[in-house]
Amino acid sequence: MTTPIHGDHAFVVLAYKASPFLIGCLESLMTQSVPSQVLIATSTPCDHIRQAAARFQIPIRVNPKHEGIAADWNFALSQSDQRYVTLAHQDDVYYPKFAERTLSLFAEASAGAVAFTGYTEIDDGGEPKTSKISHVKHALEAVILGSQTIVYGSRLRAFLALGNPLPCSSATFDRAKLPDFAFSDAFSSNMDWDAWVRLGEAGTLFLHTGERLIGRRHNTLTETHRLIAAGQRGIEDLLMFRRLWPASLATAIASLYRLGY
Repeated sequence: MTTPIHGDHAFVVLAYKASPFLIGCLESLMTQSVPSQVLIATSTPCDHIRQAAARFQIPIRVNPKHEGIAADWNFALSQSDQRYVTLAHQDDVYYPKFAERTLSLFAEASAGAVAFTGYTEIDDGGEPKTSKISHVKHALEAVILGSQTIVYGSRLRAFLALGNPLPCSSATFDRAKLPDFAFSDAFSSNMDWDAWVRLGEAGTLFLHTGERLIGRRHNTLTETHRLIAAGQRGIEDLLMFRRLWPASLATAIASLYRLGY
């Protein structure tokens, strides 16, 4: 029996090669308290992705171009005709109330264009774990945002000034309010951080709940880990800090930030 979907929301899963966590991600999306459209977007089609999609009867959208991560994310964002789109990352899991709570944020504050939730860091088995950087990011959220639902202007800038505590996988875009939005291909690692800063500077209203509705994985299989190992992440972090702080402070903050990788 086909489950009715919410008419306004879609998860578009960013699938890359043969992630062992893709099945778990898809399963979490198919068991949301408010069912949504689910699609897979990939530029690396393979049997693993096709078999996972077939298991849940999920359509696959294949990007024929290989122009980098930002281009893949932009392709994924364009693949659904739903108003609200979450770019789900294949290594993460979404707890049952994610879609329901996210959509309630948009219902409560119609001026918001991006909604985001809190998250928990998890290990490969799905159990909660902690790291130095996650402690810092959760502290920033608690101190700067607290229970605030609407976040914009100086508060948003302060939230983003010491790193990127807003992972893209936790964000949902109102495409009706952001028809021309695109991630910048100037970045390989910090596309989302750059996007939040640009949107904030344009006066965009973000909607926030501190409820931890995603389990996010950090391991040696992720693209983030590869970019850290290659040194690209550090280069891009410094570029972002220089946009937010005077040069001398930016260098010092970037050095401290790297200690949490």
